[in-house]
Amino acid sequence: SLHDALPISARQALEAALDQGWADPSRRYHAARRARLLLDSARESVAARIGARPDEVAFAASGTQAVHLGVAGLARGRARTGGVVLCSAVEHSAVLHAARAAGELRASPVDDLGRLDLDAFGAAVGSSGVALAAVQSANHEVGTRQPVAEAAAVAHEHAVPLLVDAAQTVGHDDVPQGWDVLAASAHKWGGP
Repeated sequence: SLHDALPISARQALEAALDQGWADPSRRYHAARRARLLLDSARESVAARIGARPDEVAFAASGTQAVHLGVAGLARGRARTGGVVLCSAVEHSAVLHAARAAGELRASPVDDLGRLDLDAFGAAVGSSGVALAAVQSANHEVGTRQPVAEAAAVAHEHAVPLLVDAAQTVGHDDVPQGWDVLAASAHKWGGP
């Protein structure tokens, strides 16, 4: 399973990076080329696990930074559409802060278990000015899993991209389907 395979792979990649990948991977000297190979290998490994191309994988210092970069990038790219960032009412504070920084935060309600109300989400995502939507794969406090694939289908019906904060599930569960931008955090599954 993905959960069983990643801690060992992450540890081996970290050890190789510490031993051999210390140089600047953008330079051309021998140690730098070795660092570039290690970086490219790590990017290819992550891409294969999440169902992306290697050139679509960007490494960030933390899950919070990944979320902020994802929200900011989508918001900037969709500025002509509007400035509304639609989030579930139970998103992680990193997503909420990023949404406020990028534009107008609008919350979509959840049920008594913290699960996204897909009907309300559909109405909200179809409203004017929504640049992007954000839904976590699972809640970091109560563990409620969100219907990411269904939310993605609804968002895509309205041509709205979906950012998924999958920090709680990547490395432990199958990668959710339908996302346009996925944020995860390696330390949650044994990485640095």
